[in-house]
Amino acid sequence: MIYWQGLTKDEGRNMGRTIYQDMYEGNAARQIREGYGEPVYNRSKKAAESRSRQMERREPGYGGGSRYMENGRHQAVWKEPVHEGRSRRTGNARPETVRREPVRESRRTSGDSARKSAQRRKKKIQRKILRGLCFYFLLAGVLATCWVIISFFFGREEKVHAEGTRQADGGMVQDAAFAEGFMEEEAGSGTDGTGSGGASLEVTPEIRQECQELYAGQEDLLILVNKDNELSASYSPGLHSICKGRLEAADVLYDDLCAMLEAGGDAGYQYWIASAHRDRAYQQGLVDEDVQKYMAKGYSYEAALQKTYEYTMPAGQSEHETGLALDILCSTNTIMDESQKGEPGNQWLAQHCHEYGFILRYPEDKADITGIEYEPWHFRYVGREAAAYLTKMGWTLEEYYEVLRGGV
Repeated sequence: MIYWQGLTKDEGRNMGRTIYQDMYEGNAARQIREGYGEPVYNRSKKAAESRSRQMERREPGYGGGSRYMENGRHQAVWKEPVHEGRSRRTGNARPETVRREPVRESRRTSGDSARKSAQRRKKKIQRKILRGLCFYFLLAGVLATCWVIISFFFGREEKVHAEGTRQADGGMVQDAAFAEGFMEEEAGSGTDGTGSGGASLEVTPEIRQECQELYAGQEDLLILVNKDNELSASYSPGLHSICKGRLEAADVLYDDLCAMLEAGGDAGYQYWIASAHRDRAYQQGLVDEDVQKYMAKGYSYEAALQKTYEYTMPAGQSEHETGLALDILCSTNTIMDESQKGEPGNQWLAQHCHEYGFILRYPEDKADITGIEYEPWHFRYVGREAAAYLTKMGWTLEEYYEVLRGGV
């Protein structure tokens, strides 16, 4: 074996390969011995290959890292945490993770987010409950308003106090006394007319003359309708639409009614007309309906009819059939009962209605004469002249007719 010129034996050994003399012969081409193309030993490459093999032999470990075999021993390999942070090794000790402040901030933020989310859910539930309550009360208010409106337009308030026909306990005795007094006066028993309630009326020839003159030409306005004076079935009043077409009343009272309501409005009061003209068929329908109601409760037909007549006038005996009677309520109190008496608007009507041709038909102190209990809402049109005269005398229509008939 011949070494390259200029190199010692040791230097040639350190070259890492053997060089033969027959590699170069003159200018001939270089001849490379078989196996000469093997790469020169490279420490870094060998180390990389070793690490690659070691990585292939890794096994799952503990503590968030992994284990691999090195020289027959398990070695720990630390795996970086997935959270934000940085790791470091201190010597051969177990690696420690130094977490940054944003991690703790993120935890606090996560807790705050959960609390805020719970608060939002709570507020959302509260809003739903509040909306439900508002909807409930709104619906209840709408229904109540509709009920009031319907009761005004289509209700049957007049059924409860349609005529206020509740009779006094001695009603029949009063009617008999009235008839007896009338017969005695017709027989010429004197100038004192005895009313149905036993009240004495001092009647002079002059008063009778005034009553007769007042009656002349105004028979239709002064017509008397009650249980003893039934209205003729052929009676047909001329009617005029009132309350924007909701009701009808006698056309003769229309102008005076408008003037009275306007004057009341100027005085600061508003009114609601609950009932006006009712024809005979409608009145009979009220009676039949009440009879059926009482019969459904176990009454016989006769008992049901008698019970009905305590509150509802029979057909043909109601002033509403003339179109001259109106049930006027105060807008501040639309209940048709004696509570109307305490309303300032009703008091104004009672004091000033005669100025416009109306009278309070059933006064509180004349129930024994009219045979009907006090109705502060029931006003009857008789014309301005007759209304002024009856108010001055303090008479009802029954008392006026008693004097009028006594002078015939």
